[in-house]
Amino acid sequence: MKRNVRFLLTSALVLTVGLLKFTNVYAQETTSANIVDVKAAAYAGNVYLTFDDGPNNATSQTLISNLKKAGCYQATLFVWGNKIAGNQAAWNAYVNSGFSLQNHSWTHSQMSSWSYQQVYNDFQKCNQAIQNAGKPRPTKVRLPYLYNNNTITQACSALGLSIVTPTVYTSDWEGASTQTIINSCNNLRAGGNPLMHDAYQTTLQALPTIVNNLKNRGFGFAQY
Repeated sequence: MKRNVRFLLTSALVLTVGLLKFTNVYAQETTSANIVDVKAAAYAGNVYLTFDDGPNNATSQTLISNLKKAGCYQATLFVWGNKIAGNQAAWNAYVNSGFSLQNHSWTHSQMSSWSYQQVYNDFQKCNQAIQNAGKPRPTKVRLPYLYNNNTITQACSALGLSIVTPTVYTSDWEGASTQTIINSCNNLRAGGNPLMHDAYQTTLQALPTIVNNLKNRGFGFAQY
């Protein structure tokens, strides 16, 4: 009788320990799976950091440096063509940055009353300047003042230029503070791009925090 009791007690103990081990392993596996799921859910894709109106000798090299120091190695620089000659040091920084150089027109003019040929020639001249520097022919354009009409659309299409419209407006060109620019970029979603400019110190100062915040949200960086 005593042997039977001891056997039953021993069996119960083994069963209990086994259940505890199983429960512990299951809990660990479940927790690990949840962590993986949470991390996977956080990585929502890429964003496109974009900058108009360069090159500028006073700011371009700092812009490029600030992005890379913060861990962003892909960005898009929309080139204002007729600024190249007067900002050669900045242009060299653009060309050597590894970032994508795309079209922001040659003259940055208001084109609302221009003919098709005028529009075509202006964008083509900017394309050519970028290609003359040994870079690929642009496939994207940011329109001057974001103004568009049928004539502009047709000229861009003929040049193989897709129009990139901002998804976030930082208002850096209107004197927005560094914090306001940061806050605006916190609204970026996967595939989005902010309207920022090369020439403003507030934007340069905002970049480390912008990049860090986006990385913390699980975003990567891409360029057009």
